[in-house]
Amino acid sequence: MLVVAVVLLGARAGPLWAQAEAGAQVSGVVTDPSGAAVPSAKITATQTEKGLTRMTVSGLDGFYVLPNLPVGPYGLEVQASGFQTYLQTGIHR
Repeated sequence: MLVVAVVLLGARAGPLWAQAEAGAQVSGVVTDPSGAAVPSAKITATQTEKGLTRMTVSGLDGFYVLPNLPVGPYGLEVQASGFQTYLQTGIHR
């Protein structure tokens, strides 16, 4: 069993130029049920409207960040050796 804390899914607007774009970020910490960090967990965020995916790996402290994501609803999948896959849907920004 994995425990995942999604710390932030925030939207930010770029400078007010002619083609300013908005972006989002997902970050968090992957831990086991005892609260210990899970390093090298594979985190995949999928924008559910367009099927776009981004992937990263948690650090030694379990922390991960996926910056510069297109704004939209997301699903999050976390996989780590020896643990069940964690799925979270309905992340909106």
